[in-house]
Amino acid sequence: MPDNRIFDLALLFVSGLGDINAKKLITAVGSAENIFNLKLKDFLRIPGFGQQKAESIILSLDASLQRAKEEELYCAANEINYVCYTEDDYPQKLKECPDAPLVLFYKGKSDFNKSKILSIVGTRSATRYGVEFTENLVKNISENYPDCVIVSGLAYGIDISAHKSALKYGLETWAVLGHSLEYIYPVSHEKIAKKIIESDGLLLSDYPHKSKIDPSNFAKRNRIIAGLCDALVVVESGEKGGAIITANIANHYNKDVFAVPGNINEPYSKGCNKLIKTNRANLIESLDDIEYIMNWKSKSEKITQQKLNFIEPLNQNETKVFEVLKNYEYLDIDNILRQTELDSDLLSLTLLEMEFKGIIKALPGKIFTLKL
Repeated sequence: MPDNRIFDLALLFVSGLGDINAKKLITAVGSAENIFNLKLKDFLRIPGFGQQKAESIILSLDASLQRAKEEELYCAANEINYVCYTEDDYPQKLKECPDAPLVLFYKGKSDFNKSKILSIVGTRSATRYGVEFTENLVKNISENYPDCVIVSGLAYGIDISAHKSALKYGLETWAVLGHSLEYIYPVSHEKIAKKIIESDGLLLSDYPHKSKIDPSNFAKRNRIIAGLCDALVVVESGEKGGAIITANIANHYNKDVFAVPGNINEPYSKGCNKLIKTNRANLIESLDDIEYIMNWKSKSEKITQQKLNFIEPLNQNETKVFEVLKNYEYLDIDNILRQTELDSDLLSLTLLEMEFKGIIKALPGKIFTLKL
């Protein structure tokens, strides 16, 4: 009898089942293995599975299990690993997405649960402006967040610029493919793909070998690029295309989305400008914008209370305000109120006292900054 993982893998080959229904079945009966022991009457008790669909699934279970055995042999012979949705090693950020793939195949290092993961996508016809922005952003990330992972799709343009920049500046990078791991597309990116693996990165796919190549697969894989990350950056894009699809998916997943503004007359700025205009993306000019929205704490910007040489120790409320403000260059009073959870009157009094002590500076519009 095969080990339990193979039953999860076998569900991938059940015709017409799909990721969402497979996960519904697993939830209903407790495990993928239990599905292979279900009778027709058991299926009919599960919501959403009528007789025709249930009969089709039952008839294909044996063949699917045999196909899974073949896939395991292929993976073992080609240094490919896989992780199943039901396993602890499965990427937790992706697991939260309703249409996350049932199985992920991968080559390379397998630590999926990094604390900071940033996806960068954009047009295949990148301009010099887009390529330079991508490299500068990745360079700044490497200097401040050396453990951050850069995710993209190994396509021409912005995608490959993101991967190359990550490799250049020593960041781990993951490439999500729109086809199986049998080959690399485009072929011209094979060397980069090899270097990604050699640099402890990952090549990822939810397609087993012998899968049919279809242009729609590249759009489908964008859900993985969007689901793996903490935030998504769209550097350049037309009004339509894969980057916009990925941004829309990321919004659906409640991920933070950023878009680089561009010349209103340039075709590959129109998509980003529209994302910003329609409030589907935050405007990004530099890493500072990601830090502000994501509340990332840069190593180079962390401030300790000792460095400020306070004349007198901070009280409890002042400490709360300080701990919030030290993570930002500027912050408005509403955000301070939300993050400190102080009463509004008490917060106003605390801010006033800190201003008198020379700890903070008040700016127009009820915006505050630490006075260093």
